[in-house]
Amino acid sequence: MVITVQEMRILEVNTIGLGIPLRMLMEAAGKSVADTVIEEIKSRNLERDLEIVVLMGKGGNGGDGVVAARYLASRGYGVTIVPSHSLKDVEHPDTKANLDIVLRMTNSIRITRPACLEVIRDADIIIDGLLGTGVKGELRDPIKSMVEEANKAKSILRVAIDTPTGLNPDTGDIHGVAFKADITVTMHDVKPGLLKKPEYTGRIVVANIGIPLESKMYIGPGDAVYGVPKKPRDAHKGMGGRVLVIGGSKYYTGAPALAGAAALAIGADLSFIVVPEYIKSVVSSYTPELIVVSVPGDHFMPDHISYIEKYIEYFRPHAIVFGNGLSREEDTIEFAKEFIEIVTSKYKELLLVIDADGLKGIKYGETKFSWNTVITPHRGEFKALTNTRVDNVFKDIDHIIEASRVLEATILLKAPIDAIVKSDTYRFNRTGNEDMSIGGTGDVLAGLVGALLAKTKDTFKAAAIAAYLNGLAGDYLYYVEKENVSPAKMIEILPRISKNPLDYHLRIYGISDSTI
Repeated sequence: MVITVQEMRILEVNTIGLGIPLRMLMEAAGKSVADTVIEEIKSRNLERDLEIVVLMGKGGNGGDGVVAARYLASRGYGVTIVPSHSLKDVEHPDTKANLDIVLRMTNSIRITRPACLEVIRDADIIIDGLLGTGVKGELRDPIKSMVEEANKAKSILRVAIDTPTGLNPDTGDIHGVAFKADITVTMHDVKPGLLKKPEYTGRIVVANIGIPLESKMYIGPGDAVYGVPKKPRDAHKGMGGRVLVIGGSKYYTGAPALAGAAALAIGADLSFIVVPEYIKSVVSSYTPELIVVSVPGDHFMPDHISYIEKYIEYFRPHAIVFGNGLSREEDTIEFAKEFIEIVTSKYKELLLVIDADGLKGIKYGETKFSWNTVITPHRGEFKALTNTRVDNVFKDIDHIIEASRVLEATILLKAPIDAIVKSDTYRFNRTGNEDMSIGGTGDVLAGLVGALLAKTKDTFKAAAIAAYLNGLAGDYLYYVEKENVSPAKMIEILPRISKNPLDYHLRIYGISDSTI
């Protein structure tokens, strides 16, 4: 297995969301490095009076090195830490905490002045804790000089923590100079770039640092923090996503409005709503932020397909949300079938979310979405669509996988624990509560998926993060505010939650005293 830097960061934040602080992972990482060094010393029958030097950067990689130094010193080895910068410049809070411990261990660990090259030159064993996965571009002094000196040293063993400094862990690119290791102790899983440069990594050791399986199994705050691209400072209108919602009828006026408002709440720049003319004024009155257009009549009919195509061409949406409040009129269901047929044939590249009554337009076994669509059924709708019952998403995951493959679509199955499935890739979401069984919360979810689709262009990622944030908003109202959950209140809180998902997660579930 390999893991990218972003995927690793997602797991780390999800681990915090389970109540495991990063300092515990740093402790496990540093101990793994020390254990690897000691095993190598023993296997080579080396003397114990070796000069071990730890190169310490300002970030988390440096903290791993400090922990390794502590464990090596506790086993009787002489250890010297060479920091790259002044100790006052250490940035990572957990690195600072471990450094404070080591500063009290003056009898067993020595700390030199910053970038002390002569100590590196004379080292028997060098441990690289300078940059790790944080490398960006070419190395600059003092780190560049420290790496060059380490590479020239006549040491008998060089060990890199997570990835050799100067080597891009995702791509394997070397920008100028990089630490040449005999052993690389990488955390949790191998980073893909390490496999491309064995002359720099040496032997790769994968360290188990205690990241729980649940950090990957369940969607968490890390997915929301790292999974959604941020707007650049020079962003222009539309760069955050244009979402087109098609839905509503004389029976249901709120559903399309909630979907459109939710898309804006999560950061879409523009939200267009197409509704029957009969309810246009009502939907327009919900908020002036929605751009509402219409088709004739009080419900959608097959004759309206030409209107829809005109709106698609005019508004040029990045994603369409279809089906909210559509109603079950016979000619509306025919409209849904024709719409889906048109989209899957004429607009194959268009990203699509199908919810609620829009699901009735899918011809199971015939309709193929080419993996650019998310469908969001609850368990009853899933059974009506596939003729397959899902009682437990864990035990019945194979049924959802089969449906995903048949439809060539990502499925967000709404249940007490949601399942997000794209072919044989799947994850679960356990945010949300029983109060969210009211009408409208599914419309909010559909709008979130649409907005995140527009931002990420990734159906699986958009569905997963939307499910998590939707449930998080409901849980905030239920557990923190102790209010009845309502779609409108969820939309009101979503902008804050989406900007600080970890803080809200910790607060909602009582994992820490983190303030917001």
